[in-house]
Amino acid sequence: MKFFTAFLATETNTFVSVPTGRGSFEEYGIYHGDASTRAARGYGVFPLRLREMLAAEGHQMVESLLAFAQPLGRTVRSVYEELRDEILDDLRRAGKIDGVILALHGAMVADGYDDCEGDLISRVRAIVGPEVPIGVELDLHCHYTRLMHESSDVIVAYKEYPHTDSMARMMELARIVVDAAEGSVKPVMAVHDCRMVGLWHTTREPMAGFVRRMIEAEKIPGVLSVSLGHGFPWGDVPEAGAKLWVVTDNNPALAATVAQQLGKEFWALREAIGAPVMALEQALAQASQVQGGPVTLADVADNAGGGATSDNTYILRNLIDKGIGSVAIGAFWDLGAVQLCSDAGVGATFELRLGGKCGPASGDPVDLTVTVMGVRHDYTQSGLESEGGVRTPLGTSAWVRAANGVDIVIISRRSQTFSPDLFTGLGIDLASKQLIVVKSAQHFHAAFAPISKKVLYVSIPGAKSYDFANLPYRARDLNYWPRLEAPDFTEGGPAMTHTPTRAAGEFHTIDGIRLHLQRSGPMAGTTGLPTVVIEAGAGTGQALYGRLQHELARKYSVVSYDRPGLGWSERDSAGPIDAVRNARRLHALLEAAGITGPIVLVGHSLGGMLSRVYAGLYPDQVAGVMMLDSSHPDQSWELVASTQALLEAERQKRIQFQTQGTTPAELAMIQAMFGDLPQVIEQMVATYRPEVIDAVLDELRGLGNVARQTAASPALGDRPMAVLWVATPVPAGAPDALRETQEKWPGFQKDLAALSSRSHIEQIPEATHMSIVVMPQFVARIVSVLDAMLDRSVAAA
Repeated sequence: MKFFTAFLATETNTFVSVPTGRGSFEEYGIYHGDASTRAARGYGVFPLRLREMLAAEGHQMVESLLAFAQPLGRTVRSVYEELRDEILDDLRRAGKIDGVILALHGAMVADGYDDCEGDLISRVRAIVGPEVPIGVELDLHCHYTRLMHESSDVIVAYKEYPHTDSMARMMELARIVVDAAEGSVKPVMAVHDCRMVGLWHTTREPMAGFVRRMIEAEKIPGVLSVSLGHGFPWGDVPEAGAKLWVVTDNNPALAATVAQQLGKEFWALREAIGAPVMALEQALAQASQVQGGPVTLADVADNAGGGATSDNTYILRNLIDKGIGSVAIGAFWDLGAVQLCSDAGVGATFELRLGGKCGPASGDPVDLTVTVMGVRHDYTQSGLESEGGVRTPLGTSAWVRAANGVDIVIISRRSQTFSPDLFTGLGIDLASKQLIVVKSAQHFHAAFAPISKKVLYVSIPGAKSYDFANLPYRARDLNYWPRLEAPDFTEGGPAMTHTPTRAAGEFHTIDGIRLHLQRSGPMAGTTGLPTVVIEAGAGTGQALYGRLQHELARKYSVVSYDRPGLGWSERDSAGPIDAVRNARRLHALLEAAGITGPIVLVGHSLGGMLSRVYAGLYPDQVAGVMMLDSSHPDQSWELVASTQALLEAERQKRIQFQTQGTTPAELAMIQAMFGDLPQVIEQMVATYRPEVIDAVLDELRGLGNVARQTAASPALGDRPMAVLWVATPVPAGAPDALRETQEKWPGFQKDLAALSSRSHIEQIPEATHMSIVVMPQFVARIVSVLDAMLDRSVAAA
């Protein structure tokens, strides 16, 4: 059998403004299918061991990209897309694949992508199809997302922090994927949202005991794997937070039961498992009471492994000011200082300005008189996988000595401190020190604890706040412990066993507004067919078109999106809707998602007018238009004022739904209509928020202007067009404006069909203005008409 593998990992601290660029990956090497041979003493050991395992069982491995970057801020969009697309291109070239094994991080965020891993996995799924097992290894500081869950067959996370078991988890994952490919197991997963944010070391009880508890649960017949994703607290994305998931052999009920039980047990430990972080003064006082040192202090806030720049001077300045000596501290990332020390050479004494260079979180530089004690080029330290021989590159590095025997390590490749050989390899005798200060949160522990009389964790002003209750989240919700003592578990307490409802899809920032887009079906450009873009009706989120998108995606690449303030998208401060502005934003949104054309616009109600304006602005991209009971620029807009009063009542219904759980009849009806598509119901319920009404009003207030812009748009010429419409009976006592509009409705639809010389017009019997896009029989007719429209277009061409 043939298995495909790739490795792409970085961890994103979204509170850090410094981006992760290509250079951050190049520091560790970007390998194009050859890491197992060229970097076997680095991260290439992972594909190497995987290749050896598969070969021993007679299997073939196709090795793709390997790229790793130290954590920092958001990854530059073009860098992520370049690395992602190389993996996807390699997968296409690989031909028939029996299984996919991906080594990712789980907390990688790029400009326009809150969930890089979910984006990558979903695109892999689109290439290999539903039958090929996809396995993913994640760092335990991951954001476990719905898109990852739905696109993978099995996900396994490290159990240990520090991550001393990453190779073991890789082998565990590979075993499950191979067995799934051979048909001996069928992995299924269930996940429990713990509603917790924090940092939990597995080197102490009771977390060490909870790891043993997970391992014990894996002995239950039918259970294949148990993982606890701790989450990454400094990643402000919608699906952040701790989640526990269980993989079983085709037994979803067992997976849910075990996940729920273990999730409850983890929740019960919440007060006892936090990192014992203290202020510097307290740590120094405790260290001074320890005789015969060394005592190791962890500078957790300046940890490169969490996205910090590792040049914060707070602890160093305090040590110097207090006259505390017999200290080893490192590693400071300071390219200029390293260069000066290297040029001066061993034995040179001079004034050195150190650290405090990368921003406010770095503090101020420290001016010291130092003597260069050692310089090493191409320097490395032992990594976490010591048995595998992994070495972490540090570049040119220097050891300098300041007053009172304060020995400082400075590096030119940013890294947290993993191992004592970061110091000893330059010549520093750690056994003679009273204090060792490491810029690391926990990965140092495995190697430093055995040589330390005591280990203390120090929180200082820096890039990583440990005040988890007050982290300045904007994207993720605030329904978590410790911000709330009793967070809301939407299924009645810690028994929730499904991923919490979050936006299904992706976000892109356009004109400073975070817009939501959801794609489904084959990848755009892979079928020879245009991408179908759904333009929703007035005040309507894309989730309402979930059935239509679902059915169209059986054949077409389909995109829907939320206009500003609707669904999951941020509200626009520009006021009433403007059709030209909307078209330009949609065009930019599609480009941001990599969709450049050709497209077919499917517009419902107001979406029909918006589609006309878009087609007029971008005629070369639009291959056709379908209008579903579309609005017409000449219809009456006099009803807007009365509608606004109704919407205020709707706002109150939504407030009651959120605060009291009272489900209004309208929402209950929608839930019944989508009973076979629970993921659509989840999205609609999650976006049934009172603040959406403000965006609905913005759209209603702009209808007259949109009508004028639509009337000024050019006709479609010979581009294919389909107009499907419904005849809505006018109730007795209806306003004259409504009666007049409905009487003219058939003529309006004929006018729309006349916009193209190749149009099809059809009334859909028994449908209503809304049911045409939600009821299965009417959606099936829409798909059939769209197929015929495009078939005729191909024949005519």
